[in-house]
Amino acid sequence: MKAIEILRPGGPEVLAPCDRDLPKPQAGEMLIAVRASGVNRPDVLQRMGLYPMPPGVSDLPGLEVSGVVAGGDPAELAAAGWSLGDRVCALVAGGGYAQYCVAPIGQCLPAPANLSDIEAAALPETFFTVWQNPLKRQQPRHGAQQGGLTRAVGTHHRRPAHREGSVHTLQRGTGHQPDVQVPHLDHDGRS
Repeated sequence: MKAIEILRPGGPEVLAPCDRDLPKPQAGEMLIAVRASGVNRPDVLQRMGLYPMPPGVSDLPGLEVSGVVAGGDPAELAAAGWSLGDRVCALVAGGGYAQYCVAPIGQCLPAPANLSDIEAAALPETFFTVWQNPLKRQQPRHGAQQGGLTRAVGTHHRRPAHREGSVHTLQRGTGHQPDVQVPHLDHDGRS
């Protein structure tokens, strides 16, 4: 398969095409035929040599992908509600800059029908950061402070957290200015 590898630490010019063996999904994983890969800060830091890849994962960059289910244990896929050919987006530990990538089934999401493959590839990191971390593990509380509400993760966090009863306080970057309470806004911008 075709993939993109990092030749040495540096700028974008160190990314180069290469040929690699097709990855084989292990128990609990699916094979994804990648149509798009997300690019986020850890990808850039890995390319620069500032963020080492975890041990035991692909040396190829790419932490977010979208595409279609291309393989895996049929019983495991069916038990999780997946079929070959389903559109999917996933958060992976590496290997997303390739024609095929393996992903833990539990880190895969159905790609929303109203999003393109490119848009869907940008979804997993934000979704898992917003939903799994603060909303499901920490259970939001009234008056809880959430940093970074003006960035992608914070913006996506506000609506579901508000539904769960959390009131947000926007923390400004310097600490020298007062914090600002952020109201919940509907899609049309009304409180």
